[in-house]
Amino acid sequence: NAQTPCQSVVGMQNLNATKLTGVWYESVRAPAANVGCIEIHIESINNDTELAITTWSSSSLSSSYMDQQQSVVLNTTVVNANTGFNVTYNTTNAVTTTYKVVGSDNNYISLCGYTSPDTNTSFGLILTASRSPNATWLQGVVNTTSQVLSNFNSTLAVNVPQMNCYASSASTTLPVLSSVFATIYLFMKFLN
Repeated sequence: NAQTPCQSVVGMQNLNATKLTGVWYESVRAPAANVGCIEIHIESINNDTELAITTWSSSSLSSSYMDQQQSVVLNTTVVNANTGFNVTYNTTNAVTTTYKVVGSDNNYISLCGYTSPDTNTSFGLILTASRSPNATWLQGVVNTTSQVLSNFNSTLAVNVPQMNCYASSASTTLPVLSSVFATIYLFMKFLN
């Protein structure tokens, strides 16, 4: 395979988008960007016809607190296509980005993306199932991905720090508290 920018890359053949579900951590990006603490939740919904994607990230490179949330729902047929799929998150001034899945297994997803036909907007990234993947294994994934993407190699690829990242616990605590209070309310109503 020759190295090309993402705009010319043919995405992964025979992709089953529902196998991308789970929690993923952005481990590598090239060309380097000021990113850190990126966690992506992919859930299959509506009888596997759509993917709900929620991305948590920190608002600055120096912060480990993932205080930014973006969400999008994509049709699995579009994601399965090897021609790329467009993502526009639900935020103000969101830029549409076209992504292509370059490779994937249970441990990683290798993607490329771009925001315009200009090849200077092309980038690559690797998502891993582990927050702290083995460095030797990750370098192997970088080497494999760099055979496809022209601007993705070991000198341009930068590891994205993930170790001390955390998000608000309210997203998990609130539903639990709501259930507890609802149960208490019903119990009190029953006693009266």
